[in-house]
Amino acid sequence: MRKLSLRFPYLIYLSIGCVFLGVLLAPLFREMPAQPTAAETREHEMMHGTLEVAADEAPSLEITVEPDPMDGWNLTVETSNFTFTPQAVNSNHVPGTGHGHLYVNDIKIARLYGPHFHIPSLPEGEHEIVVSLSTNDHAYLTLNGAQIEARTTINQGAPAAAGGS
Repeated sequence: MRKLSLRFPYLIYLSIGCVFLGVLLAPLFREMPAQPTAAETREHEMMHGTLEVAADEAPSLEITVEPDPMDGWNLTVETSNFTFTPQAVNSNHVPGTGHGHLYVNDIKIARLYGPHFHIPSLPEGEHEIVVSLSTNDHAYLTLNGAQIEARTTINQGAPAAAGGS
């Protein structure tokens, strides 16, 4: 009986240690999902198809990206001949309506259902921002075979030091 009582606390400690070791080592043996490449992202997106629009009905867009005073960037999309219709997403195409897609460095970040979007801070360096327009049924709008989109480049500087004087 004495031997069991002396060993019992050590078995608890050994069990707790094994659990902690398992928690620490588990991520090393987990298969991480691969991030799609920019080409794979665009290829997947193009599966929705395209819709060629006539020049006199073609929407246009301009984008501006301004630094947010707190963090990240504020994107503004100005369109003509196009209305964002989030309530109609996944429904039939209605000319001049739909949603947008936001890409940062050719990676799709979000669908846009309106003219404003906040982009969080990005890694330091230069980044290309692209917004394209799509129909309610997800086809990309094209004019003369080219996607209707707007592009700009931003430069994310080094993060500001905390504190300061």
